[in-house]
Amino acid sequence: MDADHGSELERLRARAYGPNADIGGDPAAVARLRELEDLERMRTVPLEAEADPDVVADAPEADPEPEETEPEEAEPAPRRPLLRSRRRVWVAALAVAGVVALTSAATAAGVSVTAVDRTSGIAQTDTLTVDPDAELGSAGYLGFDPEQTRGFADYYGLTVFSGVSQIDSEGNQAECLIALDTSEVRDADSPRSAPRGIRVGGCGAGPFPASVEFIVTSSFPEPFRARYPVGTAMQFVLDDGDVGVFSADG
Repeated sequence: MDADHGSELERLRARAYGPNADIGGDPAAVARLRELEDLERMRTVPLEAEADPDVVADAPEADPEPEETEPEEAEPAPRRPLLRSRRRVWVAALAVAGVVALTSAATAAGVSVTAVDRTSGIAQTDTLTVDPDAELGSAGYLGFDPEQTRGFADYYGLTVFSGVSQIDSEGNQAECLIALDTSEVRDADSPRSAPRGIRVGGCGAGPFPASVEFIVTSSFPEPFRARYPVGTAMQFVLDDGDVGVFSADG
């Protein structure tokens, strides 16, 4: 191998195996390094047998710079790994791990739990208790189970009922509340029909209690409007057999 090729090989080896290896990003340099290393190996392979001195003496003078050729059957020796390529793999792996960690942290931050008080600042104004004498007649149209239906005493012209009813097409059941205009609540012997006046209701789900939220309008009974003016936000919540009454305006 001539001096120019030797110098080029040293430079390429420094880029491949030195402390500042950077050849991994230069495919042309990698190919040239392999070509020169193969050439160097072929130049340093020892002769299989000593040449006959007489034959050597009679042989014509060798060309000082013979044409560089690669034997077709020559098998290159194993090469050292390129440090730059290995380093790239580690850098890529660390980058992926970093992205996964950041994504997980962002997801965790997005679902952090903050306590929320559903009635923060809302005053409870009354508690309704069960009235054993309350007539359940027209409440039956909701599909309440008669054995699990309770009525509450008249509350400023409204009568509240609670009962168990089917809440979806899958057959799930839950406790529900309904508030009706007392003047339209009929006794048990009267035909059941949907009330024409006030009718507000809602159901719970599993451990979540049944509740009713509404805004007082001019169609509410006059006694109720006297206690809670039109526009007042109201909530009835079923709790251990009683009904809590909440008013946004106190």
